[in-house]
Amino acid sequence: INLKHLTMKKVIMLAALVAALASCQSKANKAAEAEADSLAIEALTPTVDETAVYEGVLPAADGPGIRYILTLNMQANPVDTVYTLDMTYLDADGKGKDKTFTSKGKPQMIQKTVKNQPKKAIKLNPSDGSEPVYFIIANDTTLTLTNDSLQEAVSNLNYDIIRVK
Repeated sequence: INLKHLTMKKVIMLAALVAALASCQSKANKAAEAEADSLAIEALTPTVDETAVYEGVLPAADGPGIRYILTLNMQANPVDTVYTLDMTYLDADGKGKDKTFTSKGKPQMIQKTVKNQPKKAIKLNPSDGSEPVYFIIANDTTLTLTNDSLQEAVSNLNYDIIRVK
């Protein structure tokens, strides 16, 4: 009887030990799952990865020029990227009296072939429904104002804005 009792005691202790280990393992798995979930939520939460600012004074039909300042707040998820475009018409209301218009919305990357040349551009889609503005990506630091067909102006005038930040 003692041998049976001792064996039964060992079996119960072994079962208890297995249960305790399983419980610890379960807690560790739940902690790892919770951490993974928080990382997944963090990854889905958009954060500003980079802010790029481009500036330049471009030609105006009836004035000394228009100062463009384009700010792109590029998010981790490109769908959440937004822009602000300030266009300041220099001397619009007389000498030294500038007038600024601001456009905000979502930029869109587009590609077109123009005269057998592939072109990449940023289309600025204003949230107020006004006409979009297009800039060809000339290089890493330069955007060139263009029309909706991505055709640059046929003149020697400067339509570039340069990255300053």
